[in-house]
Amino acid sequence: MPKDIMSKVLFVDDEENVLRSLKRLFVDEKIEVFTASSGREGLEILKGGGFSVIVSDQRMPEMSGTEFLEKAKRISPDATRIVLTGYADVNAAMDAINKGGAYRYITKPWNDNELIIAILNAVEMSSLQRENKYLTELTKKQNEELKKWSSELEMYVQQQTMDLTRQNKELTKATEKLKKNFNDFITAFSNLLELRDKTVLSHSNSVSSISEEIAERLGLNSSEIETVSIAAQLHDIGKIGVPDIILLKTPDMLTPDEQSEYKKHPVRGQTAIDFIEGLREAGVLIRHHHEWFNGKGFPDGLKGSDIPAGARIIALADKFDRLMHGGYKDHTLKSVLEKMKTLVGTQFDPELFPVLVEVVKEQFISAAPADLDLSALRAVEAELLPKDLSPGMVISRDIRSGTGLLMLRTGTTLNEKNIGILTRGYHLDPAKTGIFVWVKRK
Repeated sequence: MPKDIMSKVLFVDDEENVLRSLKRLFVDEKIEVFTASSGREGLEILKGGGFSVIVSDQRMPEMSGTEFLEKAKRISPDATRIVLTGYADVNAAMDAINKGGAYRYITKPWNDNELIIAILNAVEMSSLQRENKYLTELTKKQNEELKKWSSELEMYVQQQTMDLTRQNKELTKATEKLKKNFNDFITAFSNLLELRDKTVLSHSNSVSSISEEIAERLGLNSSEIETVSIAAQLHDIGKIGVPDIILLKTPDMLTPDEQSEYKKHPVRGQTAIDFIEGLREAGVLIRHHHEWFNGKGFPDGLKGSDIPAGARIIALADKFDRLMHGGYKDHTLKSVLEKMKTLVGTQFDPELFPVLVEVVKEQFISAAPADLDLSALRAVEAELLPKDLSPGMVISRDIRSGTGLLMLRTGTTLNEKNIGILTRGYHLDPAKTGIFVWVKRK
């Protein structure tokens, strides 16, 4: 299928300085940037056709972002649509997603690197969707040709069958890439959510990593493991509606009214993603990750095995990471696990706690010698480039980008996904050092 050398992206905003900033931001990227200062002007530009991505500000005088994207969808239905919005306009952004067919929203002011990644991912998604459509139509056409020519030469039929098999493989590969982009979007979105709660950095990624490993060791099937991983990434999505003053306090400092507001976030989190059919099972786990094993949790007071297994797993991982990295004054691995042990049977499932202990002792190989004997594990520290990393290695020092953004935290076990994130991060924002990991002595 022929591909354009440059993908076309349209930015619509009533502020000329914003449009100029966006043009400068993408000057080094392989995309052709178009700008419009109003929805009406943007619709005229779209008539030229061939656009991969449309990005619109929500608040514009003559036509809102929601209205513009609704009309843009009719002119350029195959383009990926994104809405720019401030935190106060989240509801309007959701309306743009529902009515205008926007694939996501980005909050203003944006982080330049995150915006670049989001737009490039959207360009790639648009390209993959076109390729999917092309391959699907091609497959259908060739199936019809196979029926028509089934009575003709056997060699001809065999050749066409081989071509069809190859194209089906390409279609499967494209679908898998779309799924990977979706999972990457979940990760990126969870990182944006943590901008609301800065007390624990990279919390969602750590909770997801621990929860996924526990689920695997418990023998859950691949679909269940993926659901647990996604739910863990988004378990705090409901906090987007919690006032900042509440997020800055510890639970014991909250007033009764503040506690009531805080306890709404699991239900709000489930509701926020319930309209996405593929995330509904994850939404159930998000709703129940604050339930207690003895029935004294929230929001529904479920008890014991009535609490979904995935929610019980996430509850353990969430508490562990908050104690380990959220300001707990004596946060050695040993002290954190001892503190959590006192909550087994009341807050946590007694059968799951030993599995958590196994997982975190392996993932936090760089903990103090009093907790883990590195010599017994025959581990040494090595500084590697992203291309030299492999799944199973454990981060020995926090990884930060060249501009200081935390990418992965000490103790994280590498997998294919976070190695890919590191590789792209080092390309966009190179760090001054390599990546420090623990590796086994030979």
